Amino acid sequence: ANAMSRLLICAVRMQPVPGAEARQDGVRQPAAGVLPLARCRELLGDEAAGVSDEDLDRVRRHADALAHVLIEIAVDRDAQG
Repeated sequence: ANAMSRLLICAVRMQPVPGAEARQDGVRQPAAGVLPLARCRELLGDEAAGVSDEDLDRVRRHADALAHVLIEIAVDRDAQG
């Protein structure tokens, strides 16, 4: 997988699973976070060289938004059978 794919995969993994916010014992799971910039740089490797924190944050936010869309599509497909 290329660097952007790795970043997107990690962004998806950081998202909460719909319907799994509370465990059976009723204890809520912590909210999903956003990938730290340092982790984004690590995932992007050489592609992050020379990219400002501001630009990297923009990429990170786009990856996070796309992760939300992908999860919604998966949940919709699962609900349809």
